[in-house]
This record gives sequence, structure tokens and C-alpha cells, in this order.
Amino acid sequence: MTINDENTPRTETSPEPGHKNDGIYRVAGFWTRLLAFTADILVIAALNSIVWNALSAHVSSNSFIYQISHVNSLFLGIIGTAYFIIMTRYYQQTLGKMILGIKVIQRSGKPLSWITVVFRELVARTLSQLMGLNLGYIVCWFNSEKRCAHDYLSDTWVVYEKSYSDNHCITVES
Repeated sequence: MTINDENTPRTETSPEPGHKNDGIYRVAGFWTRLLAFTADILVIAALNSIVWNALSAHVSSNSFIYQISHVNSLFLGIIGTAYFIIMTRYYQQTLGKMILGIKVIQRSGKPLSWITVVFRELVARTLSQLMGLNLGYIVCWFNSEKRCAHDYLSDTWVVYEKSYSDNHCITVES
């Protein structure tokens, strides 16, 4: 990545529409990311409903599996965490990010590694969502790189796949 100092990406202008990106990306802002996250929560809720209802149909309401299913319905839970890890590792994006045309990249420009993705989605995202307050996401409003707390912790950015604007761009070396 071309950088001004050791930790800050250099802002660049984007290529004209139809021109190859060559490592120049426009970062996605708070509202775009919130909309993608909302779509992902709906997908996870549907998956949770399907899986946990299938499991709980065969167990009594006093069982451990039944209790876990109700806790998981309140949070991302096991299915949500697996969804974020698998989708981000293999596609650099979840279904919500696909709909909005954004993806996750890392500073080196290399494909996301398992270590980076698991740390980002399990550890760093948990800290961003600490106690249901989601304060780690608000960090995105107050920095020019539009990075949330879990992006800083995992050294990643969420960027548009196609960048046609010269605002809020970063350069990644391939």
C-alpha cells in the first residue's frame, strides 16, 4: 500500500469508469456499511430460524439445546459468526456487502488469510459490538479512512469493488 506515514493510506483519485482499478479503492462509509450489516442480520436471522427450529423441534423446552437456541436468536451466535467468517474468507464479502458492492481488503493487497478473517470476525467484531452497544462501528464516522474499530484491530478496510469517485480512496500495492 502506498502510504503517507507508516499507518495511514494515501488518498488517491480513482480511475475513470471502465478503467482497471490497479489497487485504488474508494472506502465505504458508515451508512453503506450499516445497510450491508442490516441485510446480513436478516440473512443470519433466517438461518438461525431454520437451523434452531429444526434442532429444537426434536428437544424439550427444558433442554440445553433449546436454551442455546433462544440465546442465539438474540445475538449473532454460532451461525452468524460462521456466516461472517466463511463468507469473508472465501468471497471477501458477505451477502449484504455483495448487494452494496463493497468488500473487505487487507493492507498488503493479498487475499484475506484465515488468521486475519477469524481475528476480524470473531475477536475484533466482538469488541466492536461489546455488550450490544456497537460503539466500535461509530469510530467509522470520525476518521477519514472510514474504518471501524474491528478494521483497525485487524488491519483491514471495507471498500467499494468499483470506484468511480475521487473521495476517500486508498491505494493497495499488489
